[in-house]
Formats: sequence, structure tokens, C-alpha cells
Amino acid sequence: MSKFEEVKREISQYDYVRFALCDLNGMNRGQVVAGRYAAKYMDEGVDMYEDTLLLGPRSELVDLFHEKYYNLGNMLIFPDHYTLRSIPWAPEGVKVAEILCESRWKKDGSPQEACPRYVARQQFQRLSDLGFDLYSGHEIEFKLFDQETLEPVFTGEDAFSHRLFNKHSKVLFHFDKQFQQSKIDVERYHLEIGPGLFEAVTEPKYGIESADMAFSLQEGLLEMADAEGLRVSFMSHSVYNEMGICKHFNFSLWNRSGENMFYDGSSPDKLSEVAKKWIAGILKHSKAICAFANPTVNCYRNLGKLAYPSIIYWGIEDRQSCIRVKNEGPSKTYFENRLPGGKSNLYLVVASTIAAGLDGVIKNMECPSPGKPENGESLPLSLSEALDELEKDEDLSNALGKELVTWFVKSKRDSEVAKYKSVKTDEEKFAMETAAYL
Repeated sequence: MSKFEEVKREISQYDYVRFALCDLNGMNRGQVVAGRYAAKYMDEGVDMYEDTLLLGPRSELVDLFHEKYYNLGNMLIFPDHYTLRSIPWAPEGVKVAEILCESRWKKDGSPQEACPRYVARQQFQRLSDLGFDLYSGHEIEFKLFDQETLEPVFTGEDAFSHRLFNKHSKVLFHFDKQFQQSKIDVERYHLEIGPGLFEAVTEPKYGIESADMAFSLQEGLLEMADAEGLRVSFMSHSVYNEMGICKHFNFSLWNRSGENMFYDGSSPDKLSEVAKKWIAGILKHSKAICAFANPTVNCYRNLGKLAYPSIIYWGIEDRQSCIRVKNEGPSKTYFENRLPGGKSNLYLVVASTIAAGLDGVIKNMECPSPGKPENGESLPLSLSEALDELEKDEDLSNALGKELVTWFVKSKRDSEVAKYKSVKTDEEKFAMETAAYL
């Protein structure tokens, strides 16, 4: 029996199955199918509104002409049968599962090329065609609030405090037990610097599995917090003029012989030529990547603050650089992309990181010296500026697909940037941001 047939048999044992699609905002949308009918939709796909990917964070409609449109009709979402997992935090007495999907045009069955998971998979395929794979993990920062008062569950900035962590460990350990049952593997937790701020560090995985797991972790945190009278937020800056939230992306490149392609023991800094070219590619495209890494107006409140990058450069163990390099040996040499803010779409961060790095490798780009230059280039200071940079970056757009870039830019300009144009004061703007994302 094939794996696909095994999953079709397993899926029918659940009361309900959530067919889940990641939109351009990184939100989990989809349909809930009765388990007794779920196997049918494994073959046929599930109907959904064809512009679902384009919806704003509060389902604002975004109009974008496409030759395959059905006049506001439906597209189909098809599941990846390898992603089926249980949802143990579902209501007691109900057996629920979720399976991750990608969207296709109903007219001809072709992929919607702006689908974030599809875009990420295409970049992993490019790596595979070259004999490589990415080993990666995510640092997911999140704030925990009281659901009624919207006050953080603790005040102050007691980073890494075991005593304060223990005060909230009942709910956090409850979350983790559910994650383990749902094949979501969190390696570490700790308190971060800021009121109510925690971090979950995922166990590294190869390929798309890492992004899938991080996407599912975020949704699990949101849903379990709801059930506990709490609220989780990934909003980059939810408290005025305090520390913000990030999602650092850690990765290394490996070949099929099990060698870390970023490591070279004979080099003074232990970094290979491939590593240097990869860094050069990311630095070249960092302004455009910033649009995916910081996709809300609110994200740009982080840039330039302590431990957040603002100037384009790389460094070894440098927390203010765009790319922080760790070079601790063959198995522990990897890069940390420090650009992503809390509301970034993980699939698009992964995809743009791979596309930029590969561009550097393929074109033999020269890597600048590490360290902050005296007159270095600045990252974009606003979402509008970052979207302009993304549109101008032809090489990155071609690698990721014109449809993705066109849809992403249109969605962000219409559903995000436009709503703040008439706002006069920064305080009023921040209040609007909070209402939209907290």
C-alpha cells in the first residue's frame, strides 16, 4: 500500500480534518471536512474562494486581475499527504486532524504560483537539483497576554529567569505536551527581554518540514492560548517603545554525502567559499528580502534598535548584523537570518533566503569583509520602501516567481500600507496597528 493510500485510510478515522492553507500574511485558512468524507477530498481537492491568498489580515478584499480568474469563483486546495497530524488541543471528545495544502487554479489545475508553501517547495527543489538540502530551525518569539485585559502576563524584562518561567510553566508545559502529540518538536523555551515575552526554538529539520512545523507551532500557540483565557501575539511591536518580537531563521547547507557546505576547517574563519558566496547573495538582496521579513507597517518599529539590524552587513556572532554567523565546527556552523520580524510569513522568509543565497553561489558573488562598515547601506525604513525594493529586484523576483511578487506587493499596498496614509500622529498610527494585530 502506498503512503498516499495509508493516509487516506488514516484520515477517515478522525471526526474532522482541517484542510489548511497558508496565505500571504502567514495566516492559517481553510476548510473543516467531516472525517468520513475527508479521503474523497484527498483526491479531488477542496473548493475555496480563489483570492484567499490575497486577503488582508482582517480579510480585506484585494482585487488583482489574473487570466485564470473565475470572476470571484473558487480555486482548489490540495493536501500534502505527508503533513497529516492530529490536533490534540481540539475540544474534548472530538478527534481532529490537520493536513497542509497548496492552492491550484480550478480552470486547469495548475499551481497558484503565489502560494507561499508552493514557493518555498520550489526553492527546496532547486537545492535538491544541485545535490543540496537545507537543515534549518526557527526561533519563534511570542507575547502572552490576558485575554480580557490585554495586559502581558508579566511585567519587567527578566530574560532567562527560571523563577518567572516557572510561574507560567503550567500553561507552557501544557502547550508543549500538545505539541509533542502533534509532531511539533520544540527543543527549548525561555523568557525573552520584554513584558510577557517568550521564545520557542524548534528542533532543526531538513527541507520543507522545518517551515511546516514552525507554521503549525504558531497556529497551535494561538489556538491553545484562546482555550486558556490567554492571547498570544506575534505582532512585532505590541507595546509602544518597548522591545519588539522577531523570528530568527537558522540554517546550514548540506550535500548528499553528509557534509556541511558552509564549513571549511582549513579556512581561518572556518567558512567555505560556498558560505561566503551565500552570504554575498543575501546581502545583495537584503533590501528586497526585508519586504518578506517585515511585512507589516508595525515591523519597522524594530529596525535600528538594540540587537535589530539596520545596516546591511554580516558578522560572526554579531547580533546587529543581517546575517549572524556561527562557526563552531563541522556540525555547528550555520547562519542566522536576523531580518524577520514577528509577523513574517515563514515560508516566504525561507524561500527568499534560499533564492538570494543561491544567486550568490551561482554567480560567484564576492563576499565583503565581516563587520559593520562606516558608511554602510541602510535597510528599508518602511514597508512602502521595502516593497519598492522588492519590485526593483529582478533577479530575486524571477527566482521566486513574478506572480508571488506581484500578488504580495499588491496585497500589502492595498490591505496594509493604504490604511495608514491619512494617519497624522505616531500614537494614533500605533493604536491602529495594535487594533489590527493584537
